[in-house]
Amino acid sequence: MKKNLVVIRAGDSSLHHRWLEMDYDDRHFDLVVSYFSEEAFANFVPEPGVEAVLIKGGKWDGLYETIVDRDLNRYEFYWLPDDDLDISASDVNALFAAMEQHGLSVAQPSLTPDSYFSHFVFSQCPDFILRYTNYVEIMAPCLHHDILARALPLFKDTMSGYGLDYIWCRWPEAGAFRAAILDQIAMHHTRPIGKNLKVAMAAKNNLSSEQEEAALKEAFNLTDRTVPLVFAGILVGGQPLSGRIQMGWRMCRCWLSVLSGFRCKREARAGIVKVARRQISKPLDMTTISSSR
Repeated sequence: MKKNLVVIRAGDSSLHHRWLEMDYDDRHFDLVVSYFSEEAFANFVPEPGVEAVLIKGGKWDGLYETIVDRDLNRYEFYWLPDDDLDISASDVNALFAAMEQHGLSVAQPSLTPDSYFSHFVFSQCPDFILRYTNYVEIMAPCLHHDILARALPLFKDTMSGYGLDYIWCRWPEAGAFRAAILDQIAMHHTRPIGKNLKVAMAAKNNLSSEQEEAALKEAFNLTDRTVPLVFAGILVGGQPLSGRIQMGWRMCRCWLSVLSGFRCKREARAGIVKVARRQISKPLDMTTISSSR
């Protein structure tokens, strides 16, 4: 058994096979493939360190059913990625190593310039090793087992996971300087955001993503909108940098210097402007949330 576990909700076109191109002896993680596709599950071929289950539903309610009866203390860190992320096994190894090296509880790889994105701030910023944030996306969070244990009951009643991305950054087990975007590890998000999720939620006649987020906010007595912000970072070379305005300036200057590499330069420019505005004007609240009502 390895020290870390990857749990993926997988369909017919899942990219998790990329993480199995490295021999099991060299991987730092085991893998549970939680299929929501019967056809994909039927085609599963067993191999060392890989387990498959078939569970219908969305990502987060499906993860709940996959994980709920497991001893979460068996692994140190859990990575819960979407199935449309292209990343190498060596970078998955590096993700778990970075979590331990930097004492992180919640983190995610950054996004390659050719990725589809919801928030531009998660785009890879080559000037940095990592950036400390108030927000780790539901796309591919890596969680310490203590965070997962606290979050797991919330998975049961949500398909979208909306709202989890900022709540788990403010629990006592996480907090400031324990939640980060990892810029030296990048993943390619290959599909437009939310397309498959909307279809699945509509088919179940479920709450919308926004309604699920509203219910979660009400449970934690949160009223204000939370947007992704970066308040500190570690530059390549090891130098620390702190302050929202200083971080905003350095990030935007860095992205502009590599603008030609982005999938859509127009979207990238708009994203850079939005990040700059948010870094200057939006409030940052990192007070601890202890529990839901």
